[in-house]
Amino acid sequence: MIFLFFSQLPICYSQDENTYRLTNLTDTIITFDIPWKYQAGDDTTWAATDFPDQKWDTLSTTLNMSSVSDSVFPGKGWFRLHLSIDSGLMDKTHILLMNHKGASEIYHNGIRLKRSGRLGINDMEKRYRDPANLPIPIHFNNQEHQVIAVRYVNEDAYKAYKKFRREEAGFTLRITDLATATTSLIGIALGGNIVISLFIIFFVLGGLHLLLFLFFPDNKSNLYYSVFALGLALVIFSSYLEIAFIFRPGFSLAFEYYVELIVPMIFVLLMALVYSLFYEKFPVIFWVIIAMGVVISILNYLDVSWILYALGLFMFLIFFEIFRVIIRAMIKGISGAWIIGTGILFFILFLTLLIIIAIWKGNHVIQGSSFYAIIISLLLLLAVISIPLSMSVYLALDFARTNKNLKTQLENVKVLSAKTIEQEKEKQKILAGQKEKLEVLVKQRTHELEKEKEKTEELLLNTLPLKVVNDLKENGRTEPESFENVTVYFSDIVGFTNISTSLEPAILIGELNEIFTAFDDIMERNQCERIKTIGDAYLAVCGMPDKHENHANLMAKAALEIREYLEERNKQSEISWKIRIGLHSGKVVGGVVGIRKYIYDVFGDTINTTSRMESNSEPMRINVSETTWLLIKDRFSFTPREPMEIKGKGKMKMYFLDE
Repeated sequence: MIFLFFSQLPICYSQDENTYRLTNLTDTIITFDIPWKYQAGDDTTWAATDFPDQKWDTLSTTLNMSSVSDSVFPGKGWFRLHLSIDSGLMDKTHILLMNHKGASEIYHNGIRLKRSGRLGINDMEKRYRDPANLPIPIHFNNQEHQVIAVRYVNEDAYKAYKKFRREEAGFTLRITDLATATTSLIGIALGGNIVISLFIIFFVLGGLHLLLFLFFPDNKSNLYYSVFALGLALVIFSSYLEIAFIFRPGFSLAFEYYVELIVPMIFVLLMALVYSLFYEKFPVIFWVIIAMGVVISILNYLDVSWILYALGLFMFLIFFEIFRVIIRAMIKGISGAWIIGTGILFFILFLTLLIIIAIWKGNHVIQGSSFYAIIISLLLLLAVISIPLSMSVYLALDFARTNKNLKTQLENVKVLSAKTIEQEKEKQKILAGQKEKLEVLVKQRTHELEKEKEKTEELLLNTLPLKVVNDLKENGRTEPESFENVTVYFSDIVGFTNISTSLEPAILIGELNEIFTAFDDIMERNQCERIKTIGDAYLAVCGMPDKHENHANLMAKAALEIREYLEERNKQSEISWKIRIGLHSGKVVGGVVGIRKYIYDVFGDTINTTSRMESNSEPMRINVSETTWLLIKDRFSFTPREPMEIKGKGKMKMYFLDE
């Protein structure tokens, strides 16, 4: 921030070894920045004009703690400056301007002019206060030699240096005439008002957008902007503490220090806002910049010597990326991009004009109360608020657009509701006036009965083969039938008992339903018929009740597809299911069992042999009997197995169907 009271015009003085000579104070501010006479300790007699201070040391009043040890400045001491006053300055009142972070008493020729803070002997009585360059009148008498003495206390100097890296723990004293002091005071007031106005603007914007986010949480851009605006308000407030005298220096130092640590993350939130407006999701570079911001905050905390360069590079990267994203959005024609783009262009324009004026008129115009200083202050103010203000306008328009759409939708809902009510009323009138509605109801009930009949038939088809259903519909019964060439499929789940005891019943039934439904689909695609399931066992046939010459081939394909389905499902499911499969071909008898709850079942030695094939198989393998192998050996690849003793059959040759 540019403060108008820091003017640096040519200094008009001369001095010898012991005396500081003042010759002119008109329209100028002179800083007593030379080493003063200094003595550690505290004695009010040291304020006297004629006190012998020839043996005192000399020390800069700024007290740079990086080079001043605690033995030199133990927390309190006296500074004396001898003045040689020009006759043109005698018998006139002038103005002293002072600022510091401790407590002080300033004396002129032994008379106390001003006390800032309290110089107590214990912590309860001490109170530090910054005089903040408020005018202190000083009247030079007609004596050429005069003395200014400052009693200064700052016992927190080393603590502030170690904890907050505040190097300057002393005071700065300047002198000027009344007119220049008045201009400086106006500059202080103007600068303070500008800064506090900016703080209020961004604080209110932050709070407003936070309320908008709470009202509509789906729009995260309001949250990002709210936190950014509140963070920027903290930064602005910390700059206000530099010129405010109502806050204690200890609070100001701590506040400025901690705000400085979070500055990188504040501008990361600005980038998050831009991404949330013009990207569907945050790109990788955003997370990289977050990591960089955290690293820079840590480096700032560690007080590395090159932190300013790192911070400058980081800020350049953020503004470059924001500029890139907005230009991209403007090129793509994204709604609202031109509003934010205009704010950025104004930001660049204001900074460019500021730099041009500074180069044209010199750096000194940035200070003081000249016309150019005021213009530069306004340009800097506009540059600071241009980007946030444009984003606030965009978010406000977006919120207004959303509200307008919601209002339109509500109106449409009201219109549709009114039409629906009118239609319902008209319908009621029509129904009330119809005497012949019984016929309509009969037709409606007939249609419903037909639908129920279709559902019943569909249920029968899901339970019984189509041929059996047709026999039942036409004759009311069906005769058992023998089929000479049938291939039977039988499988069960490996370790089903152990798995079932560890699962909730609903989960277990859901898993079996999903698996067996997939099995049914595979069987149907391959012209096979599922007969029944018993627990974890699955029984299916091919070649009955509709006969197929290639029944063995179709069933082998179905078995391979079932195995492949389970292998793919196990890759994605938390529960891994494995089955053993057996195939055998031969004669089978099929028919309906029961007269109330129809069950279509199959019988014969082929069924038993298929069960033996399954029990002698291995997990996720398809065990095929020699009978079936002879039918399909030329179409699939097999792995021969050693003949095995089968109960009731003797030794039988078996094969694993591979592919």
